[in-house]
Amino acid sequence: GRCSGADAGSRGAMGSPREQHWGVSLWPVALLVVLVSLAFRERESALAKLSFATEDTRPVSAVARNDGADAEDEDIALFTHTNNELHCMDRELRHPCVRELRNFVEDKANADKRGAALSCVQEVLASSRDFYELKNMTHLLLDLDTVEHAFDRDSRDDDFVMSGVAFAEKLMSHPECLAEFDTKSELECRCVPLYAKVAILKLKNAKLLDRAKAVFDRISSMPWSGTTRTYAPGDAVPWDHFQHTPQIWVRGLRSQPVWPRETWGDLPICEKLEDNFETIREEAQQALLSPEGRFEDAYRFLYEKGEWNHVMLYHKREFTEACELAFPKTCALLKQWLPSKPGLPWTSDQNEQAMVIKMAKGTEVELHSGPANNILNIHIGISGLTGAKLIVANETYRWEEGKVIAWDGSYDHSVNCVECEQERVIMMVRYMHPDMAPEHYRGIRQTHFEEVPAELKGERPLSCSTEWFQLH
Repeated sequence: GRCSGADAGSRGAMGSPREQHWGVSLWPVALLVVLVSLAFRERESALAKLSFATEDTRPVSAVARNDGADAEDEDIALFTHTNNELHCMDRELRHPCVRELRNFVEDKANADKRGAALSCVQEVLASSRDFYELKNMTHLLLDLDTVEHAFDRDSRDDDFVMSGVAFAEKLMSHPECLAEFDTKSELECRCVPLYAKVAILKLKNAKLLDRAKAVFDRISSMPWSGTTRTYAPGDAVPWDHFQHTPQIWVRGLRSQPVWPRETWGDLPICEKLEDNFETIREEAQQALLSPEGRFEDAYRFLYEKGEWNHVMLYHKREFTEACELAFPKTCALLKQWLPSKPGLPWTSDQNEQAMVIKMAKGTEVELHSGPANNILNIHIGISGLTGAKLIVANETYRWEEGKVIAWDGSYDHSVNCVECEQERVIMMVRYMHPDMAPEHYRGIRQTHFEEVPAELKGERPLSCSTEWFQLH
């Protein structure tokens, strides 16, 4: 701080002979220090630019600040938020092979460009040990974050898609991925079950069922012995069925793809929706014609052709402006019914939601599943239902006007309007599983969505066995 700017020059010219001698004799050293400092800063900048992967919990704005102006001149990602190409606002897809992949995406018919891009991807797959690089390449090649499908549009088993699955499998064996069995609670999204689920679903959509089953068998039977937790074989990821692979598994909950009417005593919202159907239908029909309806793209990454839109009425424990303005009567009813279990933390922002969804003729949504097994989907058909299909765990269901279908969204499911005669409209309420209880949060500091209140944490039994939950 003492020798800075013009002040240093003034003191050098006007100081005592000793001060002048001090300045002259150390000038080469000072110059060397400055040069070394600048070189170090340049090296840091270069290393930052070579770090292709960005931790996906960092906000985009933080990434931009860290990169500075140089990021604008550097090609670090095939798709960006700047161009509105990513739907996940808290992720930046920094990755290698940008030039090769861009050349291919812009000219897919060119065999040379395809070969160069695939060669680059496979070289990274073979050599990379970087956790975030593996994660970002998985997300990129499997079209998990992009608004438009770039790699699986023409073929679900394309070489790039299969490379993405290979990145996911390599990621699952990475020490930082495995460590989340220790560092995250069972009510948080852990790396291994998340990317195993992703890989399994991509293989199923590619009709590669044997490979999908192999991943399922390996992950659902794996043990874990870490520094803070130990799981017996099959207990680390306790999936109970090949078509039931959520990334968050809450132990001790009833599992059934569809909840029949005789179980609705535990799901009071089912009859409430049917009893108030006329109100719901009237406001939904008005909202379809009104700008206050505010329908937006729904899960764009799950379908390639057609339209699938929703208007959110209740989300993250808040009733939306659209709910108040376009659905005032329905909104008043929902406020009586939600949340269904006040005081119990959510595992996901999807734990309880309400929305009206419309799907255009010809739309087909790929096989997918929800994030946790403690979320049920309650649908009521409104209009345009002829030909529309809901497929849950390989069984096909059809909506009826004014009738509810209650089903578990953590099972594999798909939706299509291929045979629809007109736009299909339904209402969906996501509803917390009725078996959720305070006992599920004992010893848990936080879920994936929020912190657990102190009065619920308590002390969790040392055993992670399902039997404990069945007894409570």
